[in-house]
Amino acid sequence: MKIHNELLKLRQKEKEITSEILEKLQIIENNRGYLSLGYSSLFDYLNRGLGYSKSRAYERQSCLRLSRELPEIKEKIDQGKLSYSTVTMAYKSIKNKSTFEKRQVLKCLENKSTREVKKLLLEPAKPIQIKKTEYQDKVVLRLELSHEQNKKIEKLKALKSHSGGFEVLLEKLLDQELQKFENTGFKPSLSKNARFIAKTLRNSLLKEAQFKCQYPGCEETHYLQVDHIVPVRRAGKASRENLQILCGAHNRYKA
Repeated sequence: MKIHNELLKLRQKEKEITSEILEKLQIIENNRGYLSLGYSSLFDYLNRGLGYSKSRAYERQSCLRLSRELPEIKEKIDQGKLSYSTVTMAYKSIKNKSTFEKRQVLKCLENKSTREVKKLLLEPAKPIQIKKTEYQDKVVLRLELSHEQNKKIEKLKALKSHSGGFEVLLEKLLDQELQKFENTGFKPSLSKNARFIAKTLRNSLLKEAQFKCQYPGCEETHYLQVDHIVPVRRAGKASRENLQILCGAHNRYKA
């Protein structure tokens, strides 16, 4: 795809040609060109297709969405008045505000340091926050709960205290949920509804797809759906050979 190759080259000169990259990314998003390349979303394309880290991919996606409403952002990033990180932090706070309010906030953030921007946009912490840090031999999750949610956990720990500590309880809960996807011993459905797909058949399809989207090139593992290869409206059946696993984006793209 021509525009994809152009973007790979522009990636090397991004600081000088930010606005041009954003304009080409806008084309990719408008026509959803990333789907035909095997990517489930613009974020997935930025991350895997263009090689941005997840944090930088999110920054560019945020800038792109905000620049559709405020096109002057591109020029201000080129001039150094605003940075990707500044626009991204602002986007989280102002995305539901009016265009006038957005423009006023960004004007106040021009030429400000990251620390100054954080201070200006400071908001109360959300009740639940999960931070994940991956190491070579383990993954560390930091979970922040509201007092009410913590009470529920403490109550469950007390009721299940004979079974072990919180770690044992969490592992059992995870195993119970995953076990629901293990039953793959399906039988041909007798239902006349072509849209009905038995859980055992769904589980079998997911396992066969290795729990990821089967669209060529896509590696999405979230929001997976069972798709009829030949649509129901064209007399497609809910038989194993006519079913596949697609992520939500590629399922809609196929339709």
